[in-house]
This record gives sequence, structure tokens and C-alpha cells, in this order.
Amino acid sequence: MKFKSYVFRIVIVIAFLVVLPSFVVSQSDDIPEISTSTPEDTIKDVPELLTDEQITDDGPIGSNGKILTITGEQVDDDPRTWKYFRIAASVENDSLFIWVQDDMEISPKLGSYFITVDLRNPGNEIAFIGSEDNPLKLVSWGQLSNRVQSGLINFTGAAKENLNPTAPNFASVFTDVIKKIRVSDAIAPPKRFREIRSGTAYINPYFQVFGGEHVGFPIKSDFGLSFGLGNQYSGPMESEAIGAKFHLLGASIGVVTRILEFTHERGSGVITNGSDDSPMIADYNNIFLPHFALEFNYVIPFGNFFEVGFFTEIDSGNAAPPVQVRNKGTSDPNDFMPNLVVQGNHFNWEFRYPFRTFGSTRAKVYVAKYLGETHVGFSGREMKLANSVFDVRINAMVSSPTRNFQILFETLISDIAQGFANTSFAFGPSIRLGTKNDGKFGALTILLNMRWKIGDIFVEQ
Repeated sequence: MKFKSYVFRIVIVIAFLVVLPSFVVSQSDDIPEISTSTPEDTIKDVPELLTDEQITDDGPIGSNGKILTITGEQVDDDPRTWKYFRIAASVENDSLFIWVQDDMEISPKLGSYFITVDLRNPGNEIAFIGSEDNPLKLVSWGQLSNRVQSGLINFTGAAKENLNPTAPNFASVFTDVIKKIRVSDAIAPPKRFREIRSGTAYINPYFQVFGGEHVGFPIKSDFGLSFGLGNQYSGPMESEAIGAKFHLLGASIGVVTRILEFTHERGSGVITNGSDDSPMIADYNNIFLPHFALEFNYVIPFGNFFEVGFFTEIDSGNAAPPVQVRNKGTSDPNDFMPNLVVQGNHFNWEFRYPFRTFGSTRAKVYVAKYLGETHVGFSGREMKLANSVFDVRINAMVSSPTRNFQILFETLISDIAQGFANTSFAFGPSIRLGTKNDGKFGALTILLNMRWKIGDIFVEQ
């Protein structure tokens, strides 16, 4: 049976690796051509030009028309007056950042990047993508078209950072970060239709090592494949699940199996006093899956806000049960810390609301019931705040038939590389808090988690 188990897993992984390249090719062929023209129905995406007092025509005449520059004093609270700034650009948030790459002749196109503009020296204005000491592409300001110049100057989102601020004062230690927060960026509706449509909600370019939403590859819009480790509510070393699903018109069917090493310990008849040798990984309050199960889900076809599902056990397997950890908070020697050992059938549901927050590319709040447990939480990808790009995941498991209450906090820092890799990779701490085996509330698990952005073929133009 053990040999068959490993063969089954190997077949799943090989099949996934074989079919993935064809998914990528077929999807990339379906991306519509990006128009570089500026008809009236397109130019409306560009912010209005600055006033005549703010924009001058100083400087040489380039092939794209007169150069737009800024005169007058800088106002720290008005991004349109900044002469030296950087923008954490994402083509998913604004078509302006596609036009920038068109003007700079960047190929293949980047989904996310940093662009810096320096207009402090008349006649020597520049713009570049990447870092200042090793730019990916540097051009003179005049090489950019007027619509790009205007768009960059007038951009006022949270992703814009002033690189030439006025000198700090005694209050700056309290107010600097607050000044960079813009209320208009705190909450905004989604920018992509795929996030609000039931048939395309599964499309997700982010693959996370432990838990989180499964990565979703579209074959043809409403038809695709998703794959993930753990479940979307679990953290590192909490669940041993591994699963894959096929999606069609909002419905999905998938297989769920397990990798025993994804939870800390199993052992038939083993009784311990806790993880004294590994204090950062709890041997309790974890999720243990059957050897093989099926999962069915359906997103109600009135938008991406309510999903129902059904989980059924097919084969329990013959793995050893979880180790039993004594509850040292009581005097009963037969009182052990709980785990969730999944058996039988479970009806699941999730009510969610997708939106954008602080320039995020993917975010939602939700209330869900999964495998008999109730979850409340929030997740956001590529949020931009105080000159940082990061992911956040918060999940509270508020009720369970067996496990104790717990809450997961996860922050993955993305701004750690250059060029196309700037937001393609993120890692950071994942902390799971709950009742420990000494009866106190504290950290059950403290580990690093990581995620990759698989590609920009998912950008909705």
C-alpha cells in the first residue's frame, strides 16, 4: 500500500509538470493585443494634465512632442509636484505602466517593476526601470510620450514615493508614515473582471509553499486547473494536504491526498509532553487527512461571493495516528491536546468579498466553514504601503468540533529583488497563535513561508 501511495503522488506531479507548459502556451496565445493608440475611449485612463503654472515646455523637443516638466515649489502632500520620485508599478492596476514599457521598448513585458523619474535638472531629466546603480533600462525624459509623461507626473497612488522630501522636523517621527497613507487607496473595487466572475475566480498566479489560495492556471477562461499544498486557511506545518482540481464554469472537482511530512509527527501509541526539541512547531492543533479524498465545489453564478463544496473520504489509508501530547494545564494524565483527524463527509461553504486595498493585486475578506471548522479572515497580495510591497494573510479559526481556537498572522515581504523578480518572490514570518499544552495562550508555530508569482500570463488587459 505504501508503494502504491508514492506511485500515485509521483503520477500526479508528473502529469502536472507535463500539462503545465501547454497551459501556459495556450493561455499566452489568448492574450489580446495591447493597443498603443490613444483614441478618446482609451486616453480617459490618463489623469488630467497639470495646470499651465505647473507644467512648462522647457527643454528640447523630442520625437514624441514637447517635454513636460514641473516648475514651482514642491509640496510633500501633493505627488503631482514631486520632481524626483519612484513608483512601484503594476500593469494590473493601470494601463499607464504598459505604455511606459512600450516607450522604453521593454520586451517581454514586465507585470511589476519600479520606475524612477528625476526631473530636478532641466535638460538632463531621466527615467529608468530598476535600481539606480544597475538600471534595467534608462532613457531621457524626452523619449517618453506626452501621455506617459503626464500619467507619471499626475499619478497619485500609494505606490508613488517621494525621493526628495523636505527635511524632517520633530514631528516627522510620528507623521512620516501617516502622510504616505492615502485614504482613496485604502479600499477600492477590484480592477479585473475575473475577480468578480464566478467562472474565473480560481485564476490565481500566486503559488504559496504552505496554505493560502491554490495557484490557478486557465486553459480557456472558465476552464482550468488549480494546485496547492495545505488548504487556503492553514499555515506552515499545520495540514498535510496536497490537492489538485479541474475547474469548469464555476464548478470544480479535485483530488486530495497527503504528504505525512507536512505535519510534524505521527506515531502509533506515542505519548509526549510536547515539542521540547522543536519549540517552534507544535505537535497538536493540526489537521490530518485521509490517504485519498474527493472534493467538489461550485461558485454560485451571480458573482464571486459565495461558494459551496463537499468533501468525501475515499480511502483512509494505514498511516500511524498523530502523537498524543499531554495537556500539562490540567492534572488529568489522560487529557491530551486536540487535533483534527478528517474522516467521512463534510459540507463546506465560503462567503467572500473581493476588493483592493492599498494597491493590492488580489485581496478579499471572508467567512467560511471547511471540514467542520469556521474561519474568518483577510488576505491581500502585493499591498503597497510606506514604500514597501508585501502580502498579508490573517485567518482566525473560531470554532471546531475538536481543535482549540487559533489565529494565523502572515506577512510576506516582496520588495527584495530587482527587475522582473521584484514582486515575483516573497517570503516572511508565519505565526500561529493558540492554546499551548501548558494551558497558556501563545505561539504554536513560528516559521517562514514563501510564495512565487508564476507569471504575467494572467494579466487581464
